[in-house]
Amino acid sequence: MKKFIISLITTGALFGFEFQPLGFTSVGMGGAGVANAKGSVGIYYNPALIAKHRYSAEFSLGLGIGGREYNLINRIDRIANKDTLSETIDHIANNAPRSKTNGIYAKRMEDALEQLYALSQGNGFSIQPTAEFAAQMGNFGIGVFGEGDLTAKAVIDRQHLYVIVKKDNNYYYYDPKNDVYGASNEELYRKYSLEYALDNNLTYLDIKGIGLAEVPIAYAHSFNIKNSQLNVGISLKYMEGFTYKNKISIDSNSDELENSLNKNKKVSSNFGIDIGVLLSADKINIGLVAKNINSPKFKFYDGSKYTIKPMVRGGINLELTNWLEFAMDIDLTENNTLIPDYKSQYIGGGFNIHQSWFSIRAGAMRNMLQDDEGTIYTAGFGLGIKWFQLDLSGEASTKTGTYDGQDIPRYFKVNLALISRWGG
Repeated sequence: MKKFIISLITTGALFGFEFQPLGFTSVGMGGAGVANAKGSVGIYYNPALIAKHRYSAEFSLGLGIGGREYNLINRIDRIANKDTLSETIDHIANNAPRSKTNGIYAKRMEDALEQLYALSQGNGFSIQPTAEFAAQMGNFGIGVFGEGDLTAKAVIDRQHLYVIVKKDNNYYYYDPKNDVYGASNEELYRKYSLEYALDNNLTYLDIKGIGLAEVPIAYAHSFNIKNSQLNVGISLKYMEGFTYKNKISIDSNSDELENSLNKNKKVSSNFGIDIGVLLSADKINIGLVAKNINSPKFKFYDGSKYTIKPMVRGGINLELTNWLEFAMDIDLTENNTLIPDYKSQYIGGGFNIHQSWFSIRAGAMRNMLQDDEGTIYTAGFGLGIKWFQLDLSGEASTKTGTYDGQDIPRYFKVNLALISRWGG
């Protein structure tokens, strides 16, 4: 399973779609960016922000990796412990119709059925890589942003969770708890057998992935309105989508996963439009952005289409002093993920203590539609001269899953960035 996870990470790094925290500012501040990510990453969060820039020019380069675990990793690992599920069933079939001869295989089968039933309640594991190069020069911005979501989900046919095996044109029911066989028939085998479900792809591992490479060109303009300023921005994006879709055995190894994804990859292109506004009055900034308002579509290799629905997010930024600010964002739309029936709608925020040579950030965020992640705490730290600053930030949920005997966050993200600023 370790190789399987590594394969997910490396294959997904090519780069719908939820509003992923991206860049050095937001990741450490509870995902907030719509009203406070001034400068280069404002192109991604809200194009109106580049009219509110602090510096004449800012350049940023960053890489990130995140993930979400939902009731999958540890259970798949237990199912494939030492022998694959198919090998365990084959051993039981080869012993039929004798009883009290399966020993450890009986225990493995009993545990596998328990894990399969639990998986049928809902599961998924996603790897979400990000990458960014962004440049803000005055009220103009240009960048290259990469976002990916590669998801594995176990699809379990709950009707086919009985150990009914076929041997020499005979059928046998096996009770792993008591390690005994009983007579069965072809009709029951087709209707209830786990072996039949595995052989006929009724129970399988569903792999889907989409990666986006976006090249936006953004512009923002400011309008003075009494004692406030209204900033309006637009971003036109060329978008290239990398899509994956396949069904593989539930106990496949990493090589089978990687080969299937490379074989079933589809590349298609489209364009997207983001628009945003930012109202600034004294030390208060209120922002609103609508991303992908034209609902761009991308094709899977089998001809099906994936639509990235518009995402709307609002935010507020309070500039408490010239070195301390607070920001908060909230998703105003429910956003899709590649885990079926798993949606995201986040609210989060945090503080930023900043000077020209360092910044410290902390915050928290929460998915309002799902409770299995709990509260996600975030933090970030930047250090260096204005012209060259290194920034590290991360996020981790309070609720955890278990893998290989260790607790892992159900949601996590790490981002490393280099920032260079010029002018004042």
